[in-house]
Amino acid sequence: MPRHNTHCPLQDADSSTASPPRGWSATFTNPKILENMLKYSTGLDATLELSEDRGSRYIFSSGKDYYIWNTASEQGWRILNVQNREDLYSNVASRGKGLGGLELEELPDYGSDLEG
Repeated sequence: MPRHNTHCPLQDADSSTASPPRGWSATFTNPKILENMLKYSTGLDATLELSEDRGSRYIFSSGKDYYIWNTASEQGWRILNVQNREDLYSNVASRGKGLGGLELEELPDYGSDLEG
């Protein structure tokens, strides 16, 4: 019987075989809907990387940068000390559910420009 390879949707040449950090998932039910929401909220073309288990935070990439968005507070930050997925996973994992391993820069309030 032929063996079928299963493709991990987030695995690419830049990624390792590391598992997502505890408290986070790299599996998304509706990734395009979430990416559209992130684009509307931040103005950035988003590629989902992680979602917080039982939480409201998403980590995504846009271009060569990584970002975190909190849907509950409608706030976002650019992650300054992450260059690739391996850095992301290890920095998020270094503080468990917290994000203490990440250096963050707050994003401007993109949504306010849309209100009249």
